[in-house]
Formats: sequence, C-alpha cells, structure tokens
Amino acid sequence: MRKVIALGLACAALHAGMLAHAQGYPEAGRTVRFVIGFPAGSSIDNVSRIVTDDIRARTGAVIVVENRAGALGALGVDAVARAAPDGYTMMPSSSATSSSGPFLSKAIQKHDALADFTQVARMVRFDVVVVTRAAGGHADARSLIAAGRAKPKSLATGYGSGTGQVASAAFSRAAGMEVLSVPYKGQPAAVTDLLGGRVDFVSSDLGAVLPQIGAHNLHAIALVSNKRSTILPDVPTAAELGLSGLDLTGWIGVAGPARLPAQVVQWWQEQLKLSLNKPEVKERLRGMGMETDFLAGDDFQRFVRAQYEEWGAQIRHAGIQAE
Repeated sequence: MRKVIALGLACAALHAGMLAHAQGYPEAGRTVRFVIGFPAGSSIDNVSRIVTDDIRARTGAVIVVENRAGALGALGVDAVARAAPDGYTMMPSSSATSSSGPFLSKAIQKHDALADFTQVARMVRFDVVVVTRAAGGHADARSLIAAGRAKPKSLATGYGSGTGQVASAAFSRAAGMEVLSVPYKGQPAAVTDLLGGRVDFVSSDLGAVLPQIGAHNLHAIALVSNKRSTILPDVPTAAELGLSGLDLTGWIGVAGPARLPAQVVQWWQEQLKLSLNKPEVKERLRGMGMETDFLAGDDFQRFVRAQYEEWGAQIRHAGIQAE
C-alpha cells in the first residue's frame, strides 16, 4: 500500500510540475517568433542570433528567428506591433527602428516606440564612427574638416543606412562643412566606394567598418558622440574636436507588443542578463564592434525616449525628410 501511495504522490508531483511549466512562460513546445526587420547577416540579425542561440541552448525554449527585411525595418516593426501581447512574438528594438526610424520612414512613423511596444531591455551599444581611406585619404578629422570648410561641396560622403545618413549629416553640420551626400543600397557598397576614392568619408556603425580599420585600410577619425570607445580608445569624440551637440548612440535591445505580461518581461530580462554576462558571448559581440550594456526597467524607458529625441533633433537640423 505504501508503494502505491508513494507512486501516486510521485505522479501527482510530476503532473503538478508539468502543469506549472505549461502555465508558465514560455510554454513547453510552443514557439517564440523573434521577428527581425533586417536581412540575415546585418548587425541587428547577428546580435539577435548570438543571444537567442545562447538562451535557446540554456533553457530549451523554442525560439525561431524570422527575417522580415524591408522599409528600414518597418515590416518587422509592424508585424510585432500587431501581434498578440503574449510573449510569443518578440523583436530586436534598436536605434534603427526606435531612434532614427520614426523620422526616416513614414511606415515606422505610425508606431510609438514606447506606447506601441514593451521595451524589455538593452543588450548592446555600439559607436558611430567617421572613417576615411588610409591610402590617399584624410589622415585625421581636422584635415577633413579644414578641406571641407575651405571649399564647399568639394567633399562627398557615402551612406547605406539610416544611421550613416544621419551621422554624416550631423557631423558635417557641426563641423561647418557643406558636402555632397551619395546614397547606397547598403553600408558595404558605401565602404567599397570610399576605399576606391569615389567618396571622401563614411559615417557608420563600428561593426560594419571594424575589419577594414583592423586591416589598416580605413582610418577611424572621429566618434559621433561625447564618450570614447573602449574598442577604439584612441579615436577622439566629436566634443574633443570642438563639435558640440553630437551624441548619437547606436543600440540594440529586445521588445515586444505593448502590454506584455510582467512574467514575460521578467523572463526575457533574466535570460538576456545571463547571456550577456557570459565571457564567450561578450567576446563574440565585442569582435563585432558591440559593447554589452544591459539596461532594463525605467532606466531603459528613459534611455529609449532620450535617444528618440536626440536622433530626432539631429534629423530635423539636417533637414532630412521621411520617405
């Protein structure tokens, strides 16, 4: 009889455990869609995959990355904004979609980064850097700025992303330069033409140009911010060059639809923090020009709002119109 009772108690405990797991988040076997509004191989995609792979391996959660590239990330943003707020449709939030995107894309403009989404946590920050070609280009920022001031429209800048477009316009305005802006379909194409001498400088997220800087093909001449980089500590900030009012921060985080349950938010925050604290994850992200910098709660909400206002101000000053 005791064996039967013990077996019954064990089965009851097992059933209770399974029931608790089923009622928790994420439910066993249920898929979490992580929707990325940018193509595979982009910085946002790479960061998202590194972190979600680690979470998946550690927790057994079923997380499937889904790329919905197009319209400066608007396709992915819209899909998540319309999803049920149950934690099974998530996305990477970023400076591209939550800071600059609302001012550059009419499709993103209809969504409010805070009212229409639950901003869960920041994963990484990355520097926005101004680069010139090493062979025959300007060796430092002062040389570039002097040339640009001496002869308006004698210099050309290339950009293949919203970040690059805004950063180059803001840097040029602060430096008192009138330059020609050349659009490209992506940052790699802009960098290729910079190396070929068809444009004079490019502003870019650090990860997109770090390999060429490391190979001494490009000079990093300035950061479009007021804080030095831990990855390129010798590169001066805009403030150190006498260019005031420039503090553009690139960042990538995690968000979901508005009104996510507290349980879902807490789970993602805990898992993100665990992944970002792992030395091997930190090292992989650093090799991509990303600095792990976890931020959550009210501090993250304030950061998102402040960056929205900062990027918006720079875009308005530059006269860039949403498309």
